[in-house]
Amino acid sequence: MGIKIALISTSQLSFPGKKEERFGKTVTDFEAFIKDYDAELYVYPETVITEKDAIRSLTAVDAEKPDFLLVQCTSFSAGFLAQVYGQAGYPLGFWAIPEGQEGGVMQLNSFCSINMYCGIVRGYYPDQRIPVKWFFGEVSDDLFAPRMAITLKAIKTIKAMCSAKVALIGGIAPGFNDLYFDERKLLGRFPGMSLNRLHEFSEIADRARSYKESELVKVAEEYEQKAKRGVQACSVSHKLDNARFLKAYHDFLDEYHYDALAISCWPKFMDEFDYSICSVVGTLNDEGIPAACEGDVLSAVSMLMLARLTGKPTMLMDMSAFDEKDDSVLMWHCGPAASCYCNDAGYALSGNYSGKAHIPNQPPICCGVARDMVFKAQDVTIGHLAGECDQLLIASGSFTDKDKPSFFGSRGWLENLKIGEKKMTARDFIATILDQGLSHHYPIVSGTETDTLFEIACRLNMKVIEPSGYKKYLVY
Repeated sequence: MGIKIALISTSQLSFPGKKEERFGKTVTDFEAFIKDYDAELYVYPETVITEKDAIRSLTAVDAEKPDFLLVQCTSFSAGFLAQVYGQAGYPLGFWAIPEGQEGGVMQLNSFCSINMYCGIVRGYYPDQRIPVKWFFGEVSDDLFAPRMAITLKAIKTIKAMCSAKVALIGGIAPGFNDLYFDERKLLGRFPGMSLNRLHEFSEIADRARSYKESELVKVAEEYEQKAKRGVQACSVSHKLDNARFLKAYHDFLDEYHYDALAISCWPKFMDEFDYSICSVVGTLNDEGIPAACEGDVLSAVSMLMLARLTGKPTMLMDMSAFDEKDDSVLMWHCGPAASCYCNDAGYALSGNYSGKAHIPNQPPICCGVARDMVFKAQDVTIGHLAGECDQLLIASGSFTDKDKPSFFGSRGWLENLKIGEKKMTARDFIATILDQGLSHHYPIVSGTETDTLFEIACRLNMKVIEPSGYKKYLVY
């Protein structure tokens, strides 16, 4: 989904610089820059000087329905223009350009103008929290290009989220009570998003039962061939089940066109089919359909946000252990991770050892099929909507390639821990999570995108979770 930017040039007659020439060059350079962000540009054809000019420019801009309004103070411009554009109702940027010389007669005084404009918008409308961001420099400059890239990605992500369709299938898994939330707050945060929480487990189960074996054999063969480490004993008998349920979800998505799913994976599949859906969830994530475990809608939405931001598959993990010797935490789940996170050894179609009750003094019961994999070394970002969708957990780290023991399932030890921009020890990391009562799921995407998540949080008027260090006394 692309975005549209409206660009307006403001000026004043009292500065002698080559304003039209300078603005023309920035338009050409900016058009080339935004092509990488699936953005189109509308340029208002006149220079805005007076308040009437500004009002007339907004009439033209409104007809274009832009997602972002960028006002370049090509030279110093009248302060009342800032109030017109500040009240226009668009995400707003003020852009200053360099003078082009170091001494002599002031040519543009462009930088001073955005200083004044930012002060006016913040000073006149403090309670409105108008999202205005400053930019300085030529398009390729360090104070322009990285800041603009973050803004374009943030606005594009938010726009995509506001048209997203999300479904909960089968309800929240029993006992996972930290996953409840007020859906009205979610839909208020992303106006235009739709959420259907009324789909029953039977809608998938009945589809799966309806397929003939002849429809499934080829898919089942291809499914197992992707498992580089093979199929373990407890999963062999579920060969056709994998294809059966994957086809059921595909057909469900073809009918309803959802962008993300929250799947009640436990315990319904174990109870009715003696089967774990984990590896199918992993395949959906491979295919770019964020699929959250245990009916976790907020995680599904968070995964979709990370996917729309990066264009990469996402996964949902628990935090199951920590190691103070190397300040790492174990990100683990039964086996639903996207295959792109797997190390070179590949994954096995293995069992879920957490899905069924165990018999005392007996070997653990294995319920196929899950993905057993260790994550490859890579930087990752965690982004999770928290509270009543008024908070955002932003964290990051690096999966290690050390040979460390871990539990069967999809897993990796995460080092170089940060919450927000603060480096954390493992103890401080877990203390922040536990003391602030954050839910136990962690939507993860490859790469480092924390800066853009900060901007998304700001634009959505969300509080970013603050890191809080370990204390021996009670914290609330």
